[in-house]
Amino acid sequence: MTQNNRIDRRTLLTGAAAVAAAGMLGARGSAQAGPVEGTDCKGGLFTALRDVEPAAKPASVRFRVAGAWTDPVPVRRTAHGRDDRPGKLSEIVPIPAGADKVDVIAENITLPTIFAPVTAQPFKTPVTTSYAWGFPAVTRSGWGADESLQTWGEPEYSPAQVITVHHTQIPTGQEYDDYRDAVRGVYRFHALPDPDGQGWGDVGYHLMIDPNGVIYSARHPGTDDAPIFKPGADLKPGAEVVTAGHVRGANSGNIGICLIGDFSHTLPSKAALHSLDIVLTRLCSGLGIHPFAQINYVNPVNGITATKPGVSGHGDWQDICGETSCPGDFLHTILPLLTALSQLG
Repeated sequence: MTQNNRIDRRTLLTGAAAVAAAGMLGARGSAQAGPVEGTDCKGGLFTALRDVEPAAKPASVRFRVAGAWTDPVPVRRTAHGRDDRPGKLSEIVPIPAGADKVDVIAENITLPTIFAPVTAQPFKTPVTTSYAWGFPAVTRSGWGADESLQTWGEPEYSPAQVITVHHTQIPTGQEYDDYRDAVRGVYRFHALPDPDGQGWGDVGYHLMIDPNGVIYSARHPGTDDAPIFKPGADLKPGAEVVTAGHVRGANSGNIGICLIGDFSHTLPSKAALHSLDIVLTRLCSGLGIHPFAQINYVNPVNGITATKPGVSGHGDWQDICGETSCPGDFLHTILPLLTALSQLG
């Protein structure tokens, strides 16, 4: 991963002041008095209280998870910050996974502030974008690919047969101020040789999609102006796709689309899902791939065969590539809905 633009997650969680300074998290605000049922904390990473004074009675918070309240969690005065400037917030309290409410157990203390991830800002300057297949895709030059790292060799192509969906898991995208850095990080990890990377010589996916819904051309197809396919190809059945590296043993003719994030326990953003829907719709309709049909996939290079849906998750290929949890349980669960939408066009 890129080191210059990465903010270590441990640094993010050293205190509210440090987090605010990092610019990666945003507070959802606080109020002066709270209802008994608590404050909405869905999507938050942690909470903190204001004005936890030494003389005040001990304060605590509790969280509602799956309709039941947890045991109280003590809230302590901050032990972080400058010597000459007292902190305004307490020590942080992590919000448990699945919590939807937080309740303060204390007297004369304001409602907690909820700190939640803030997505990267939109691009401030135009970037080179391809519209070759009916959807915008930031080209490799647009996201700043260092082509000196591209050592895959001469590209190989074969007719597109199936589409496979992935997630990055790490990076989630929140490690960066600009999601293009996340794409560059994946590129370096996939392309660089051991011990700095996988040694594949390029990104293993054909396309990547960030939480803002921006689509990126990933694996180099031999030209910078159109992703996925052999230069000069038309989007029609039998179009030849560049061989990538996203399903070990079953890459030739297999289009890999990867969403930036970890979707083991959460859903992708609406913007990311909308872009994935658009990409699947355009590719399936153009290539004549029925997303639910069982395709008799044949790898023309190594002879491996399999019967798989036209659109599947990486985990559906475990009989060939080995054990994987990709693309995460939540994303895998909603794939049938997305493929149904792509079938409707």
